[in-house]
Amino acid sequence: MIKKYLFLILLSSSCFVNAQELFFTTGKNFTTYNYKNALGMSNPNLRSGDGSFYEVGLDFNLNKFNSSDNLSYSVSVVYNQFNAVGGTITSNYAWNTNYLGIQNALNYTLFQNADAFKVKTKLGVATSTIIKGEQYINNVVYNITKHEEFSGITIQPNIGIDFQYAINRNIEISTGYEFSKVFNVSNSSAEELSFTNNQIHFGLHFSIN
Repeated sequence: MIKKYLFLILLSSSCFVNAQELFFTTGKNFTTYNYKNALGMSNPNLRSGDGSFYEVGLDFNLNKFNSSDNLSYSVSVVYNQFNAVGGTITSNYAWNTNYLGIQNALNYTLFQNADAFKVKTKLGVATSTIIKGEQYINNVVYNITKHEEFSGITIQPNIGIDFQYAINRNIEISTGYEFSKVFNVSNSSAEELSFTNNQIHFGLHFSIN
């Protein structure tokens, strides 16, 4: 599966000739499950959970199509954990899910100070699929990767902001925040599930010009 996603990255980037940078990003997801059962009722006992986030990708300057150097396009492989916990007086439960996918995004530089400090916004969308999912009910583990509300294809529109600082002319570090919603577009069951995700991340950016 990883080979398939790497191939898709190469295919998506083949129309660009000048990659601006290679980047690696990691961080924390804070996820809220928005769940309704077959009767349309939500679960008031669900609480937000936290999980890991990893990303590796390429960023391409779009100055060929834009009068300034402020706009760029990025494509990346993303790995997300979307987790939640809950419980009542008599039972405790948790969901741990792992999704792998491809993200495409447009990035715009709002502010740049002598090439050392940048403020960038991001508008993107990721397409992912679950690669591992477990539900814990009173210490009993269930595999949920085949459950229709989790399996199939998810779409994750996202918006974010990054603060980047250049260590030297070839390496930058960054920190940022991203907000996203995750929808399962292949779910045809009576149960409905989506995720609301808040993410804090840190990154390394390497110039490859």
